[in-house]
Amino acid sequence: MSNVSTVSRTREFVAIRLPIILYCIVGAALLVQGVRYFGAAQLMPYHLEMITTPWGGLDPGHQTLFLGLLKGFGAGSFCVGLAIILLTLIPLRAGSNWSRWAIPTVGATYSAGLTYVTNFALMPGATPIAVTTVLLGLIVAASVSSFIGESQAG
Repeated sequence: MSNVSTVSRTREFVAIRLPIILYCIVGAALLVQGVRYFGAAQLMPYHLEMITTPWGGLDPGHQTLFLGLLKGFGAGSFCVGLAIILLTLIPLRAGSNWSRWAIPTVGATYSAGLTYVTNFALMPGATPIAVTTVLLGLIVAASVSSFIGESQAG
């Protein structure tokens, strides 16, 4: 195999395949997170730890409010995950340049906000803080890979 062929394959992987893989991982994680929160019957253990009250200790009005907030977050997470996957598998894969901007804009905006909120609203070291930070990192890595690969191809 020649050096030109190896460089060409590497550029193709960096510009096209790696961003698709990373964006689909992020989208799938957000879909799973969305289903988990949308289907919640009570607050997650890390939420209960933060409010220092067991689920049964909350009055029905607070339980309804918290479940509504969880389900709203779940629906949003599911929708953003689905949007990332669809934008990745259809326009990005087809080579549409606008999708190189749209996917990181949607994904990074949502994930950065989510990272901020989880850091602000949960106890230090809670699992969702690490998860949202990793998702944000994957979006940044995918977008950098996409733009570096595009600039090398052009």
